Amino acid sequence: MKLLQREFVRQVPVSEAVGWWNQWDHEHTLVVHGESWLDGHLLYEDERTCIAFVTIRVPIFSFLTSTATNVNLKYDAHTMYTINLGLFGIPSITKITIHEDPPDHITHHTTYTFFLRGWRRLLAPLMSPMIARWNERVWQEDLPLKLRRQKMLRHGFRDFVGLPEKLADRRHDGPIECRLPIKRLPDSPIETGRLLG
Repeated sequence: MKLLQREFVRQVPVSEAVGWWNQWDHEHTLVVHGESWLDGHLLYEDERTCIAFVTIRVPIFSFLTSTATNVNLKYDAHTMYTINLGLFGIPSITKITIHEDPPDHITHHTTYTFFLRGWRRLLAPLMSPMIARWNERVWQEDLPLKLRRQKMLRHGFRDFVGLPEKLADRRHDGPIECRLPIKRLPDSPIETGRLLG
């Protein structure tokens, strides 16, 4: 067996809670990442786990699609793992760590590990640029969401409530929280057991 690893480290001026919100906001996937994520079915979700079937477009070889099973596990306050079986039948584990220091500034580490067996070892030279392209595309697509959410939360925005009526109340200096699973409207298309798309 051959292990292929790629690591990406980025920094962004948002709180840790906004970073985790972006990782667990399954509703945005097909809207924001529609070029890459084609379909999905959320099977189960709680405060630490999410299981989904997804269909993605293969990076670089966009004429190919792959169906995968994703299991997201929130390991601790700063770490999440995604266990994936799909792309060419290759198992992978993605480790994401998010640390906030100073306040409202995170360092976001993503480490992909692919387990290549048999003929799939021949794919290693192709996988490395595919992983880099995938990561860059998803990061750039998510960046405006993170920045906008951070700004709105600092202005006192609350999900399903909106902004405070008075302009004087539109400042929130306290901690920002992200409670999992993320609250959604009752008719959300991704409620457990329903299609994402």
